[in-house]
Amino acid sequence: MIEEKDLAELCATILTGVTVGTGSLILLFASGAHVLVQCTFQCIERGNVRHGHGEQAIDSTLLFEYLNQTVKGAELDNESVLTLNFEDGKQLKIIPERNGLESYVVTTRFGICPVIAT
Repeated sequence: MIEEKDLAELCATILTGVTVGTGSLILLFASGAHVLVQCTFQCIERGNVRHGHGEQAIDSTLLFEYLNQTVKGAELDNESVLTLNFEDGKQLKIIPERNGLESYVVTTRFGICPVIAT
């Protein structure tokens, strides 16, 4: 389960990389934290929403504009949607799929936190 201390590891840090794998994307942060994404995500900027999926390698290009940007805040709502708010006003929402399978995994120095939504 993702705790406040895990969310804090994603704050005030820079998104330094996006690794494209078979069936997943991995967001790499300067703090050493990373988020493996195997579900839908939304890139939000000034009211415009672009949709992507972690299992689609081509969708990694949506994340490139977030590279080298600082995360201002990280939130987890009661539906397990992870929202990363960036200093430039952009948002990245990682939305778990309600299929009982692992949707995304947050890894910090405190541990590994898989998110499985039903």
